[in-house]
Amino acid sequence: MTLQKAANPQLNPVASTETPHDDVPATVLSRALYNEPHLAFMIPDEDARRAMLPWLFRAATRACEIYGRICTTAASEGVALWIGPEHDLTVSRVVRAAMMAMPFNLERGILRRCMKLAASIEEVRRRLAPQPHWYLMALGAEPSSDAASIGGVLMEPVLSRAYITGVPCYLETFNEGRLRFYQDYGFRIAGVGQVPGGGPPFWAMTRRRSANVSAE
Repeated sequence: MTLQKAANPQLNPVASTETPHDDVPATVLSRALYNEPHLAFMIPDEDARRAMLPWLFRAATRACEIYGRICTTAASEGVALWIGPEHDLTVSRVVRAAMMAMPFNLERGILRRCMKLAASIEEVRRRLAPQPHWYLMALGAEPSSDAASIGGVLMEPVLSRAYITGVPCYLETFNEGRLRFYQDYGFRIAGVGQVPGGGPPFWAMTRRRSANVSAE
């Protein structure tokens, strides 16, 4: 399979390890992923979710500035957040950092659900991807955009680098409708998890170092 760069020059990815305006990727991801099952589970109240998600994605963006790579587009239609293979950053650490920074009190139920979800995906990730790997922590595009095309462009820099260096990639998705999209880019379902306590299912996907993917 070959990754095709989009013809629209606005979609050429801009990779950054220093993003001074981290409100931009946080805002984009908050809008793009607002209705994702895992976020709705963690924060069922829509007003609370709208207030909390930017803080959560700011923490994730800052973590990827330090420990991975951020890919966005010239017009900021979408964002991909990656943790690099040389780091073992957990989602729990990111969630805790976000909650400590929030300027409002959180309901105990929200805290419990957030940590329960983080523990569930970390247990599956440790089991299915014990070796160093690129971890796609978040991928989203503005709802009004061509999300599929932008998503492919955003993943391309890291997928190409992973192929060249022989490093696998890993992600989990709570959206069954996105499985085919990731499969088109060389990911395969490695396992299925379930967040306890009435939480949503999720699919763990890996892209092995032998995946025949190249950029043109």
